[in-house]
Amino acid sequence: MIYSLFYEFSLIIIKIFSFFIPRIKSFLNTRSRILEDIKNFNNSKNDFVLWVHCSSMGEFEQIKPLLKKIKRFKPITDFVITFFSESGYRSAINFSDAKIITYLPFDRKKELNHFIDKIKPKALLLIKNEFWPNLIKCVHKADIKIFSISSTFRKSQIFFNLFSFGMASVLKKINYFFVVNENDKFLLETLNISTVKVTGDTRFDRVLENYKSCKNDKVITKFLKNSNNFIIGSSWMEDHKILLSSCKNETPLNWIIAPHKIDSKSIADLEKLIPIDYAKWSTFDFESDFNKKVLIVDEIGILSSLYKFSKFAYVGGGMGNKGLHNILEPAVFGIPIIIGKNFHRYPEALEMYKLGGILSVSTKNEFRTIWEKLTKNEKICLKMGKVNYDFVRRRVGSTDKIISYLNQFLI
Repeated sequence: MIYSLFYEFSLIIIKIFSFFIPRIKSFLNTRSRILEDIKNFNNSKNDFVLWVHCSSMGEFEQIKPLLKKIKRFKPITDFVITFFSESGYRSAINFSDAKIITYLPFDRKKELNHFIDKIKPKALLLIKNEFWPNLIKCVHKADIKIFSISSTFRKSQIFFNLFSFGMASVLKKINYFFVVNENDKFLLETLNISTVKVTGDTRFDRVLENYKSCKNDKVITKFLKNSNNFIIGSSWMEDHKILLSSCKNETPLNWIIAPHKIDSKSIADLEKLIPIDYAKWSTFDFESDFNKKVLIVDEIGILSSLYKFSKFAYVGGGMGNKGLHNILEPAVFGIPIIIGKNFHRYPEALEMYKLGGILSVSTKNEFRTIWEKLTKNEKICLKMGKVNYDFVRRRVGSTDKIISYLNQFLI
């Protein structure tokens, strides 16, 4: 009750702000297409439908290996995939194994029940930490199994507080948890939840799959010419202001910049900070752009494969408060990684930093010193790269562990 009142109040505030902030207006507009997306879906024959919910693109990427194995085990499976974010929706729009790709309805019982009645899923897979209270309550009440995949928990979360306002009881409606580590299992057990299996993180399986299937692109092959390249991935303005002052014409490496946001304003702001001539992926000209030292990647879905061509990489999000992005994508290619200063709440980053595979910077001078060190010292690059490659390879196998337990529920 308290949650629903708070949720409705928050929606009112969001709708007011939408009149002034285009991004919020766009977020609200995405929910208006849900009914259109599902109106022609007919599950009158009670087909085997699995509802998969991901927050964004990262969660969808990490669950792909599991979806493929489910489809192999049970070919008749129809996937209905929902997203919270627009970036997630866009990244999955061409996923051929999905019957429906749409947005998650607002966390209201009436809208959720309509969605459930329409698609009639056999089970709901919640990827990582997507614990929407009314969603879980409605699915549970409809006697549909709920599985939490690659979830991870912190003691500071509301579920484990003395005054959880009923949120702890929401978790108890989930049939089974496949968690990342023993600490996650321990925290759930403090709530008397015993249907828990430690299976690791499916993100490691996904980056290894990408590593094995990575293909050359003609733009990249033409532009890069060799492996002397430096990639800046998932970067924000805070990252650009620190890094780009070191970008010069006499640089021995090509610079490939794949920013997190690729809307026209964000790209224009990035262009203003680049001190030398550059090319853009979307308009790359094989004649005039061949000898330029900087390439802006202004399309999504490309970055994870680009790390293959990099001598070392910078992963964004840690310089400001945006949150560190995926360090496993470059790590699997066995290259050194540079990140910003705010990484201590990310377990993998912290461990790889301690092992020596990651270096952290917070100023222009720190970055320039490390950049020059890695540019000139091949031995250090190889040593750091091996640390990162081994870190990933030791942790693969989560998908197989999950499918071995999940199969017994999906028969």
